[in-house]
Amino acid sequence: QIEGTEIPADVNAVYEIVINGISVDAVGKATAAGIKAAVTIPGVKSITAGNYGGTLGPHKFNLHDLL
Repeated sequence: QIEGTEIPADVNAVYEIVINGISVDAVGKATAAGIKAAVTIPGVKSITAGNYGGTLGPHKFNLHDLL
């Protein structure tokens, strides 16, 4: 594990992807497409989302609901 994080020792990289869009629907569709593409990559161990206490904006996307 990387000291001071919850990242497991067998994880070599962590990507944070920000999606901006013209509508809630567009962001939801883009997020779903990204998840569907990511799960086809060998070695991907986890896909999560941060909320940051709601400080990023008024919309919250539940990843399971998008798929």
